[in-house]
Amino acid sequence: MKHKRIYWALPVCFLLILALFCAGFFLLPKQSFAENEKRVLSEPPVFSWQSLLDGSLTEQAQTYIADHFPFREAFVGLHAYWEQLLAQNGDSGIYRGKDGYLFATQGAIDLGKEKSNIDAIRAFANRNDLKTTWMIVPCAGATLGDKLPKFHKAYRDGEMLATLRENIGDDAMIDTEALFKEHLDTQLYYKTDHHLTSEGSRLLYEAFCKQNGIAPHDFTLTKTTDDFYGTAYSKSGLWLTKPDTLEIWEEDGGDYTVTITEGTNETTSDSLYFPAHLKDKDQYPVFLDGNHALVKIQNNRCHNGKKLLILKDSFAHCMTTFLSAEYETIYMVDLRYHRSPVAELLQSEGIRDLLVVYGAENLATSTDIAWLTMLG
Repeated sequence: MKHKRIYWALPVCFLLILALFCAGFFLLPKQSFAENEKRVLSEPPVFSWQSLLDGSLTEQAQTYIADHFPFREAFVGLHAYWEQLLAQNGDSGIYRGKDGYLFATQGAIDLGKEKSNIDAIRAFANRNDLKTTWMIVPCAGATLGDKLPKFHKAYRDGEMLATLRENIGDDAMIDTEALFKEHLDTQLYYKTDHHLTSEGSRLLYEAFCKQNGIAPHDFTLTKTTDDFYGTAYSKSGLWLTKPDTLEIWEEDGGDYTVTITEGTNETTSDSLYFPAHLKDKDQYPVFLDGNHALVKIQNNRCHNGKKLLILKDSFAHCMTTFLSAEYETIYMVDLRYHRSPVAELLQSEGIRDLLVVYGAENLATSTDIAWLTMLG
């Protein structure tokens, strides 16, 4: 009799747990945004005969259920740590390294694609008679090999930077590999994010100044936060990882006007920093408000007539808060969002200097740089 009770107890318990989760799914409030994962969650599927017949309705329903399953983030975390126990480090796209570092794995790299992107930028620069400097940043995994787990796939940033050297002709290049190797005693990258720390970005700024015969400005540490979680943390599910420290360094007496343009919308700020983002889960946009199509930075204390165009991804944001001290005007163009002729901007503003700032992997994989052929 006792064995029969146990026999029936197991399926009954399973059905009760299933019923509780089903009730939770329908009764608990739904979130629209996953704070830890920094992404928008899926909307309820909308029925149509077409979506039913082509199977997309089922896919939408499965995605919606997965995104709004009760206690979803807790299960995501349990799954991530379970993978660690099973020695499946990196299966989620993130390696758990030493000393609290989280490293993004590297996708497929096409050196031919990188060369075509380099050629597109160089052709654009030659058409517009621009003096060009390349500042291409290797990823943390390629730089901090001693922090990686024992078993990991190779990072190809060295090959990508070698391809750059072979194809830029007389253009100037900041040797980021050598620079970072000289400063491994500095925390160059955030532990939970793929970006450079403020110290790492400042090294890039100082290297640019040295190459161009500029005496770097002095900056003062004005604000520090100790609860920064980056993109690697969001993708990892390793919710017990300690946060990073994010620092803001400002020029003494700096006076700037920052104009952000998205299509026909234009907003203006009197600071390079947007401290409202420090209250968000994603704090990195504190630097120049994150990704935008076009950002104009006017240094109101600088009247040297120097103007600079930066073609970039987000690796440029923190570094530019330092570099802005050296130019009267800087224009930052992000080709992921910018769809207006860049050559017209150069001509109307009289810009003759170009700085290219990308993560090495982004330079090798971007499909947006080709817009320069049409917009340049």
